[in-house]
Amino acid sequence: MTSVYERNAPRLREVLTFLATTGSPTSKDDVLDHVRRQFPPEGDELVTVTNGMPRWINGLYWQTTNLVKANWITKDRGNWWITDEGRRALMQFADPAALQTEALRRYQAWDEARKAEQRRAWLVRGSSVRGASIVTMWLEEGWISVPASQLREISKEITVSELAAVAREDYDHLKYQERKAKVDEILAFVTKMTPGDTVVTTSDERIYIGDVTGGWTWQKSEDGRSNLRRTVEWRNSDTPIDFADLPAPLPAKLASGATVVDLTAELDLIDALTAPAGDGADDEPGVLVTGRAVLPQLSSTLADDLLVESSWLADLRDLLDERKQVILYGPPGTGKTFLARRLANDLVGPEQVKLVQFHPSYTYEDFFEGYRPITGENGTIGFDLRPGPLRQLVMRAAEHRDQSFVLIIDEINRANLAKVFGELYFLLEYRDEAVELLYSAGDEPFTLPPNIYLIGTMNTADRSIALIDSAMRRRFAFVALDPRAEPTRSLLRRWSERHGLPLVAADLLEELNRRIDDPDFQVGPSYFMRSTETDAFSVERLRRIWIADISPLLEEHFYGQWESVASRFALDSMLAASAIPSPPSEPVTQTAQGAQEGDPVTTAPVTSVAPVAALDTGES
Repeated sequence: MTSVYERNAPRLREVLTFLATTGSPTSKDDVLDHVRRQFPPEGDELVTVTNGMPRWINGLYWQTTNLVKANWITKDRGNWWITDEGRRALMQFADPAALQTEALRRYQAWDEARKAEQRRAWLVRGSSVRGASIVTMWLEEGWISVPASQLREISKEITVSELAAVAREDYDHLKYQERKAKVDEILAFVTKMTPGDTVVTTSDERIYIGDVTGGWTWQKSEDGRSNLRRTVEWRNSDTPIDFADLPAPLPAKLASGATVVDLTAELDLIDALTAPAGDGADDEPGVLVTGRAVLPQLSSTLADDLLVESSWLADLRDLLDERKQVILYGPPGTGKTFLARRLANDLVGPEQVKLVQFHPSYTYEDFFEGYRPITGENGTIGFDLRPGPLRQLVMRAAEHRDQSFVLIIDEINRANLAKVFGELYFLLEYRDEAVELLYSAGDEPFTLPPNIYLIGTMNTADRSIALIDSAMRRRFAFVALDPRAEPTRSLLRRWSERHGLPLVAADLLEELNRRIDDPDFQVGPSYFMRSTETDAFSVERLRRIWIADISPLLEEHFYGQWESVASRFALDSMLAASAIPSPPSEPVTQTAQGAQEGDPVTTAPVTSVAPVAALDTGES
């Protein structure tokens, strides 16, 4: 069965034939009525699409855009007429399918040439200008405008600085922010917008897209609604796009209340909305279905490298893909940061991963954006709005929508999260919405791209997950790395077996955690995973780890009662309980901080401690 696109081929040729017959500008409605009589639609051609048109009419309208870009017909104010090139095309392409294919090819050539230009995209509002909509006038007459109702007449020779000064003076009666918005609106329309730029406007939940074709003109309007104008060639004045069909983040960007908004970051999405369907496709322009950002699959070797079950790692990847934000939490030494970095690097590549570490003095300005002092001319000091790590990653993600990016936030619970995230809290839960930024009010609305993923790490010994506010818990998925459960529980045992080391450390760690009642203060395996040398678990090295790492953790946890419980965590006692032969006692030459000489927990020969080769676990 042929598609509606293919069945419209003879109708498209009939448009040219009829216009050649009339020989003069003809109403588009008369052209459409003629085509309907010659090729009556039936079946699925009569199904109504989202903009309210029958499918065959909607598709035919879009294909006449190809005729325009092929320079075969001209459209102006609801009238169509054929060009000399269009007459030659009728003689050259007797086969309707061949004519349809050539028209599409010429549109695509025009589109490729246009994409090579440096263009911007703009939202210009005309649906509510001083209480009235002028979008219909824009579409019929081929232009756009901004009111500039208080602006005096300006000449083409005016400079940017002169225009800014004139606009500020003419709108001096407004409050500062209102005046700034008006001045920025006029400057954008006059000095930044150029022929070739793409323009978007909205009316009654319908989207219209066009291309700026001329420079600005000042033209006094009686109602003061359109003093500054630019000519526009509309791509879809006959076939508006339904607002509900727009892909993210366009709906959020179009929700801005500003009159002129820079949408250049979304230019590719906007162009795709009006790209013609071809090659027999039934999909019509204006309905762009874009899947949400999906993380790449994990490499086949990562699970084996990390010594975890591939199913557990795949579940973690799927959770990150679905929720966008994940926190790995657990006691010290469970490899949270190490796992986060390896996972992110494997999924998106190290060049697309950024790591930051939160701390008590970390702020919104550090994390997202804020003013920083700079040295100006003649040694003067000024301030510049500088992007933080999240803002930098967002800019890269918006530019490369086909790639995924990961921000790792190490020790996420050590900062004041409400203070650091600010209004971004909202976007963590509503990625398709937009917010006004603290330091960028008046700029285009900000959205968090769907191809950005956040992985946080949280040390539960510093702060229990129960103390994290409910807003943060709702926005992140939490994955526990618990020394009592897999994959953490047997990690040290598997690691020891892989490197041909005795299981003494694994047995010792299990016995230690059995004696610690509070799960948030149990000890992870990474303290014992710093060397793969054959004597990594010798008596000397085990005692060194116990003194330098384990004892300080225990003393902190049992602060104020350490003396009464110290014997419970003595190394000799641990070794005996885990069925490991206790090594002979040796004289003490160095003790851990807070321990007394001869304390059973710290007896160790540490007269000459050589550096231990460290395995980079990312956690202390």
